[in-house]
Amino acid sequence: MICINSATQPGDMAFSRKWAGRFINTPSALPVSFSLDGKPIAGIPDAWQPAATVRRINANILEKVFEGYEPCTGLNIRVECLEYFDFPVVEWTAWFTNKGKQPTPVISDLLALDGTFPGASPALWHCNGDGGKEAGFTFQESRLAGGSPLCFAPAGGRPCNGAFPYFRLLFQEGGLALAIGWPAQWSASFAASEDGVRVRTGQEKTRLRLMPGEKIRTPRITIMSWQGDSARAVNLWRRWYFAHILPRSDGHALSPRFVGHGTDEGEEFTAATEENQVRFINKWIERGIPVDTWWIDAGWYPCYTKDHKRRWWNTGTWDPDPGRFPSGLQAVSACAARNGIDLLLWFEPERVTVGSALHREHPEWLLRDPDWFTRTRTKEGIRPPEQEEILLNLGNPECRRWLTDHVCKLIRDNGIRIYRQDHNFNPLDHWRKNEAADRQGMNENLHVQGYLQYWDDLLARNPGLWIDACAAGGRRNDLETIRRSVPLHYSDYGYGISHIKLAFHHVMFEWLPYFKEDTRSWDLDGPARYDRHIESFGCHCAMAPMLIPAVDISCNDYDFDLLNKMIALWRKAAAMMLAGDYYPLTPVHRSPEKWVALQFDCPEKGCGFIQGIRLLKCNKETLVVRPRALLPDSVYLFENPETAIKKEMTGVLLSKEGFTFELPKRSAAIWFYRKAE
Repeated sequence: MICINSATQPGDMAFSRKWAGRFINTPSALPVSFSLDGKPIAGIPDAWQPAATVRRINANILEKVFEGYEPCTGLNIRVECLEYFDFPVVEWTAWFTNKGKQPTPVISDLLALDGTFPGASPALWHCNGDGGKEAGFTFQESRLAGGSPLCFAPAGGRPCNGAFPYFRLLFQEGGLALAIGWPAQWSASFAASEDGVRVRTGQEKTRLRLMPGEKIRTPRITIMSWQGDSARAVNLWRRWYFAHILPRSDGHALSPRFVGHGTDEGEEFTAATEENQVRFINKWIERGIPVDTWWIDAGWYPCYTKDHKRRWWNTGTWDPDPGRFPSGLQAVSACAARNGIDLLLWFEPERVTVGSALHREHPEWLLRDPDWFTRTRTKEGIRPPEQEEILLNLGNPECRRWLTDHVCKLIRDNGIRIYRQDHNFNPLDHWRKNEAADRQGMNENLHVQGYLQYWDDLLARNPGLWIDACAAGGRRNDLETIRRSVPLHYSDYGYGISHIKLAFHHVMFEWLPYFKEDTRSWDLDGPARYDRHIESFGCHCAMAPMLIPAVDISCNDYDFDLLNKMIALWRKAAAMMLAGDYYPLTPVHRSPEKWVALQFDCPEKGCGFIQGIRLLKCNKETLVVRPRALLPDSVYLFENPETAIKKEMTGVLLSKEGFTFELPKRSAAIWFYRKAE
């Protein structure tokens, strides 16, 4: 089988050495910069007597560590670099440690990347991330010319909140993808220069002294280089993600997962009980529906307000509610496990509310924004005290160790297989308004270190566990977070707005391709908690590696036979989404008056699928698409599993005449194809 050019090519590796590899060859060339007591420093100066060590992590990754020490201040710099041999990828992180006996001079303007990339006619691909609004995941390409740089930063301390820490820098001959691994407040600027583009990025604000023994870190910088067009960039990144980033469970890469769920009336899962969760699991099984994951979201803990109402946001007491789960969640997870189902459970440990256990017992672990009540004022006036959002300080080692031990015990005692962590408020003011003038950025930096260490410890101490990253949707999906998790719930907006979520999918498929979608479809009925029926169209618009149906399992009037047929179709397509290259076959848009078409191609296996979706208000009855990456001298067999219609077409014919979709409004079709023997 011929492998198309989405795989790594020698030219990609040459570009990687040209654009990024040169940064990690000598201490003085390292692209880290900062000021020490007002003096600008780049790389590790020779006067700091830098040393280098090299070790092979495995057959595909080489680690280089550069370290230097300034004896007058006690400041130590350690830059850890990774170079990949199977992909054109280079990464690095810098650590600063005070190994002296006195506070260091002020370290300021710390940049993880301060360097120039040579190339002609530069342009920048950038995106606004998730903001819980229709305009989320809007991307564009901007030409870079002389003048002011293009500058980016998220809002409020969550890295994808109104910005996106993933970029593509495009030149005539190729380009590079840049990811900023920082689960907090980063900044980046891109400025055209005479010989290319200067890029400067790091934690947005640093002006601090390190106390003896303290250390801080920079964001991790990841750079992938490529030659050719943007489609190669997308699919090289996807291949690297699946090979090196997608988390494993029990040593296996995550496969497509179908989600079951069930609650009685109530906000989120505040009405969940041991009895009804076991009953609902059994109902899914009785319907003959093959469930992989059982999802319990917010509200399973004691979350009572002062008037004894259960509100899911009343967080900070992390134990199963004894009134609803008298034996914890063990009975639920045991019922799930007997049926081959993994339990997913929601947490939001960083938010502590007034009156919760953490608020009562450990006030010394909490950071409060003194202006929170003024800043979050509503039309009705100042919020009541019990709604204050208080930050659990993961930068406090004692706090982090307690949380790790407590949650690990919950995981073990309750049979939790998937740990889902949410983060529903902006933490930036909680960090910055609790810092002295010479400690600016310290709370944030320590919190980032604690957050990542907490997750690393959860994974190390609970073999087989995997993590779902959530932050009011997809507002904390930087690459350091995504190395340890998958972003299942990528946005709080547009669950059932087909033309919007399909546009969101495009960015996810390009950058973070393991995510969840549900089958809600609001184009006919408007927003609803559940759709009133199962339909092909809603399932087609929900094609993603994880699928959750908008079904109230306690009802009996769904077409469960149709659901099972659509699950079988989804499983086949989802497997190709995780193995194949991605190609949009229509321009990305947000209009219900157009078609959406896309393709996933598995060149090593000679198979794939194309999908066409005619949206509700689209008046165009047919759509002709030209599939990508097919071999011109080969014959391809196409089949539509919903109609059982088959077609046979050559690569040449597909290239010249294309493939035609003909569908009614508000309908869709998937055609699977394979190369004839």
